[in-house]
Amino acid sequence: MVKKDKKAIVKYGESRLKANVKVGMRGVDPADIRPPRMLLLQKSSELSQYVDVGGVRAKVGQFFHTGKLNISDTFQCYFVFAAKTKYTDKRKQEEGEKDQYQAIGVMADDLSLFAMVFRSSSLYTLSPLFSVAASLSRPMYSFLCEIETKELSGDKGTWFIPVLRIKKPEKDPGKLVLLEEKARALDLRADNPPPINVDEVDRDLSPENY
Repeated sequence: MVKKDKKAIVKYGESRLKANVKVGMRGVDPADIRPPRMLLLQKSSELSQYVDVGGVRAKVGQFFHTGKLNISDTFQCYFVFAAKTKYTDKRKQEEGEKDQYQAIGVMADDLSLFAMVFRSSSLYTLSPLFSVAASLSRPMYSFLCEIETKELSGDKGTWFIPVLRIKKPEKDPGKLVLLEEKARALDLRADNPPPINVDEVDRDLSPENY
């Protein structure tokens, strides 16, 4: 009897997963791929839904990245797209349409895309960035930003809003080229930007509920 050679067990690691990231999605329109969200958790959030890869549950006032399943108190990024749009709170339809900003940013460490929606008491979060970009005649994407949180209180309790701080103008030529490419690609689609996954969960996460 001829003995069969034992086959070595091949480890299926992260590098192989990354190499195969587009396998099976060749027919998917890139425009249909929604950027992951960066969410600021509020006191009414269902925290059991926001758990990182190590099993740690996020806390109220922390950010949760829905793509990386990452929890953070602050994060650094560049914003490459912003559009002022309208929304209607389904629970308060009698109030009509309200303004909101839908924004696309990239994380400072790996330039991966994420989306944020700013409405109600966080509507003007991006205003410092708009102002410095106009004042210094530099594009919005060329400023490294840090996003942290601020606690507010009112008749209905306390809630958190994101706060943007300008860290510095970016000087790295290579990084600026990459940021420009991302910003131009989104700018060309300004009339039909990548869909941001604004769904029922936002009713729990939005500061307007407090």
